[in-house]
Amino acid sequence: MVSNEKIRDFMSQQIQNDKKRTSIHVTGKSIEDALLQGAIELGLPVRRLEYEVLDKGKKGFFGMGHKNSTLIVYEAEKQIHFDTDEDNDLDHLSEVDNDMVEEVVSKPGSFSLKLDRDGCAYLKVKSSVGDGESVSKEEVESEIFNRSLTSYDMPKIEEVVNLSDDLYVKIGEFSYNPVNDPLMSIEVASDEMSASIYVSEPGAGGINLTNEDIRSFLKNNRVISGLNDEYLTRFEENPVYRRAYLVAEGREPEHGKDGFVKYLFEVDPNKIKLKIKDDGKVDFRELNLIQNVIKGQPLAKKIAPELGKNGVNVYGTPIKSRDGRDIQIGLGKNVTIAQNGEIAVAEDSGQVLLSKGKISVETVMVIPGDVNTSTGNINGLGTVVVKGNVEDGFAVTAQGAIEVFGFVGKSSLTSGGDIIVKQGINGGEGDDSGLIVAQKSVWASFITNATVQSGNNVIVSDGIVNSNVDANAKILCQGKRAKIVGGHVRAAEEVNAAVLGSPHGAETIIEVGYDPKTKEEIENLEKHQQELDEKLDDLSRNIQGLLKQKKIMKQKFPPQKAQSLLNQKKMLNKLTVEKSTCTTEIERRLDYLESLKVSGKICASKTVHAGVKLFVKDAALDITNPYDNAVTFVVENGFITTTSYEEIEEDISRRE
Repeated sequence: MVSNEKIRDFMSQQIQNDKKRTSIHVTGKSIEDALLQGAIELGLPVRRLEYEVLDKGKKGFFGMGHKNSTLIVYEAEKQIHFDTDEDNDLDHLSEVDNDMVEEVVSKPGSFSLKLDRDGCAYLKVKSSVGDGESVSKEEVESEIFNRSLTSYDMPKIEEVVNLSDDLYVKIGEFSYNPVNDPLMSIEVASDEMSASIYVSEPGAGGINLTNEDIRSFLKNNRVISGLNDEYLTRFEENPVYRRAYLVAEGREPEHGKDGFVKYLFEVDPNKIKLKIKDDGKVDFRELNLIQNVIKGQPLAKKIAPELGKNGVNVYGTPIKSRDGRDIQIGLGKNVTIAQNGEIAVAEDSGQVLLSKGKISVETVMVIPGDVNTSTGNINGLGTVVVKGNVEDGFAVTAQGAIEVFGFVGKSSLTSGGDIIVKQGINGGEGDDSGLIVAQKSVWASFITNATVQSGNNVIVSDGIVNSNVDANAKILCQGKRAKIVGGHVRAAEEVNAAVLGSPHGAETIIEVGYDPKTKEEIENLEKHQQELDEKLDDLSRNIQGLLKQKKIMKQKFPPQKAQSLLNQKKMLNKLTVEKSTCTTEIERRLDYLESLKVSGKICASKTVHAGVKLFVKDAALDITNPYDNAVTFVVENGFITTTSYEEIEEDISRRE
């Protein structure tokens, strides 16, 4: 922090420095002339001077009433930079000269000798930069000789050369001869988009051309547009003789950009977006080749064309531009237009496609071959039709139906409608079998080693082997040799097959007379209820133990244990509420099952082997002796009994 004492010392030092500064009184025809005179007397560049105006002077009129300007001129103070960091003080004040900060480059000095119509000659010298060579008085003398000055002030010329202030200073006079002024000619390009001048050198007594001279000449020759002031000023400072010099350029018209369609989905089928799994590996089953959209989703946006901007040639003649062309969005099936033709919107959910410039939404997605590594997993918002097989490890999901012309392996099929597998389902070996879930019915030639869940019926022609099959209505194996062997099948209304079980006694469980999904929910809730009971027992024992310790220790009961007791009581209350909710949910589902009017029946048209376990509502029956005749099992008075075989009542045939 800078102290007040140091600030006072610094200001005192500045006052002493001001007393040492040299100042002079100077006069001149104008402030600029007076300042130049001060620079000469102090031997400093004008940029390093500061001044105070004592008398601004007057310009006068036709030489009458003129009054010189009077100044006090002195060297400018070097810039002082204060460092505001708390770790620094006035001892760290640094002097920085701007000239030293500038990047040093090598550039030679230059000069310009200007002869004006008033018969005066003016000299301007620009200093060199870096290692560049400075202007010498000999170079200036040579140019003065070439321009035929009648008189000149050599000492002043030397001063101007030494100062190199880049300011015009009168250094002599000449006898003006208009005949020897430089001559101009003009050349306009054939497309009238550029104009150049060709200037001859001035003769003895000829003047320099000014920016205004060139402009007047161009105007007289009808060149009025695109004049480049930078080029004209540069010519005035450093004339270019005996060669073409560009002075004007027309402006080309800017044609408006055409309108275009911005698609809001990927239109390049070759762009595969791979999904990275949590372990960093690529999941090649998720290729994202199929793009799905939902009803009402924007698919494309029309970008309006832009208006053009007219150009102009050097004669000022406008050059007409072209406005951008409009475009319309190509509409295909299930796509409509909105917002006055600006947005394309899906009329239905499905797969979005772009073909021949038209956007379509296909509610039926057709996979021409197998679902495998070439397609990745399939996700359709409508119906999905697979012409080949669904190979192991791949998934097909559809909001509508799924139809597979080939086989389904250890795969996952999830449908909002029916699932139809014409060549059958083989989920393979192991616990990780295939999973088939349909909101409506499942149709297949056979089901082996798979888990099937149907919101309606499961219809199989050849049979079900070692599978877990649930149906909210019926499980029907229609073929003459259709059988259910091994596994666990459950249906609300009916299970019907030619053969139940196998001669080797494979455990086959068949349940009917209730909603299998609701029963599964009850089983899960009961399992959760049992877990809650175990947790509540443990908490009760812990709480009782802590309460005994608190009663014995009284005031010496540790705060940590007091907090633990409080936390466990809160947890006990929470789990008690959760158990009560779980019990309520179980009772609600049991009431639902009781309300069902379904009696349920299990039918076999040929044989029921020993080892089959039957459940009809709450009644159970283990088959110990085989039935070699057609039979139907129903429940009467709480027990399962047999009756004559009942054929499949409904005309349910597999879809072709």
